[in-house]
Amino acid sequence: MRPTRWQMGLVAANLVCAAGCALVEGYDFDGYRLSSRSDAGHPSDPPDASDPPDAPPPDMPDPPDAPSVDGPTCIPITCEELGAECGRIADGCGAVSECGSCRMGVCGGGGRNKCGNDPCSPRTCAELGASCGEISDGCGGTVQCGFCTPPETCGGGATSKKCGCTPQTCPDRGAECGMVTDGCGHVLDCGACPGTTCGANGMPNRCGCTATTCAAEGANCGTIPDKCGGMLDCGACVAPAVCGGGGPSRCGERPCMPKTCAELGAACGTISDQCGKLIDCGTCPLPASCGGTGTPNQCGCKPATCAMQGKDCGSIPDGCGATLDCGNCPAPDTCGGAGEANRCGCTPKTCVSLGAECGTIADGCGGLLDCGTCTPPNKCAANGTANRCECKPTTCAAQGANCGTIQDGCGHMLACGQCSGTDICGGGGPNRCGPRPCAPDTCAVLGYDCGDAPDGCGGTLHCGACQAPQTCGGAGNTNRCGCTPKTCDGLGATCGTIDDGCGTALECGTCKGKKVCSGNVCVKQ
Repeated sequence: MRPTRWQMGLVAANLVCAAGCALVEGYDFDGYRLSSRSDAGHPSDPPDASDPPDAPPPDMPDPPDAPSVDGPTCIPITCEELGAECGRIADGCGAVSECGSCRMGVCGGGGRNKCGNDPCSPRTCAELGASCGEISDGCGGTVQCGFCTPPETCGGGATSKKCGCTPQTCPDRGAECGMVTDGCGHVLDCGACPGTTCGANGMPNRCGCTATTCAAEGANCGTIPDKCGGMLDCGACVAPAVCGGGGPSRCGERPCMPKTCAELGAACGTISDQCGKLIDCGTCPLPASCGGTGTPNQCGCKPATCAMQGKDCGSIPDGCGATLDCGNCPAPDTCGGAGEANRCGCTPKTCVSLGAECGTIADGCGGLLDCGTCTPPNKCAANGTANRCECKPTTCAAQGANCGTIQDGCGHMLACGQCSGTDICGGGGPNRCGPRPCAPDTCAVLGYDCGDAPDGCGGTLHCGACQAPQTCGGAGNTNRCGCTPKTCDGLGATCGTIDDGCGTALECGTCKGKKVCSGNVCVKQ
């Protein structure tokens, strides 16, 4: 079976996206718009959150194996693939698609970008806690919540819908030595190479060694170290010349007295005795190593820095028997807070973990969670409990009813009594006693298509049932079939795709750093 454009788009998003970008409520393309060098020449476009940060200066080159993406890599999602009947939606590639208008009803009246008769209140950036990205207003339109100033990107600091930048470490950049940028406007010192050279053999920020030669060392006989852990055979002398007779590892007729490790000042490793042979000068006690501080045949230990180890908080060993203090984390981050030891981070709470069923609530990491709306007849905090879906039933007195049955507004029926004497229920108005005859309403007259409802004359109408996933009153209109979609935050989903409960697929973003998506939650590999 050939993959659909929708599936291909999701594959492209999961493979390439690493930085945050615009979030669209209901279609969270956090990282879906893939940076492409082929589309970098549009001066009229506003600054895009997915554009890569400025390249490092020439004296701080990128590691040679840094990944790159060339050519167009984004497949736009269509209105049909997102189940959008009307309004405007982001296509996941930095553009907005027009999905038409409604022949009947209003856009958003039947759910996000769906036609229906229910009223729809557009949502604002403030209500969603968004300071960047283009977001669906839930009623068929979109609202632009701002742009980020590079090197910050939308969601780039691990807080959805906020501008930020997550700095890379030396290991993240694949740098073993030298200076590199962290991707957030700062420079990292990745240290030196004990016994080797930084950038040797044309490999920037990598430790390496360029072996010497017999000619470079002025040797024409015997065996000498190549200064990279190997040995060089520099040939033999023709009698009566002997190796070392003309100087260290040089042919000559003078007798050669081999040197000892002590005479050569060598404390470890292998070295030439200057008469054509190698001598072993022993090993170093740990944690020292031979040439560890860059001096050949001398024991030493080059301590690692916090930056070299990719750590930015807490205490860690320096590899030479001492302890490094890598500092503290700015709130709300804590050391190891995102699950990686000695790295500042914060694991945001979810609507589920906070027990929040609706509305917005702080995620504990500087962001704001959108926990969605309640399925009617419930309303958020109706009885005063924040972020909980509740229903506050009405009374017969509050509705001015003194006979028959009425709805209590919470899915139940209230019995409001009977009329006395010759009065009839409905004769004085709906569910009020009076002398006039009462003509009962019908489901069609009332515009109802589900549930039970009073007929206005003391009786009860049965207006049928809804087809799943719709429920009676599910979109907020009494006795009308509808569905209230869930949000990624409300479902506790931080990545991947998930059904919003109303038949539309939500794209909840991608995982940052070394985390992978498992069960719609980002977890460590």
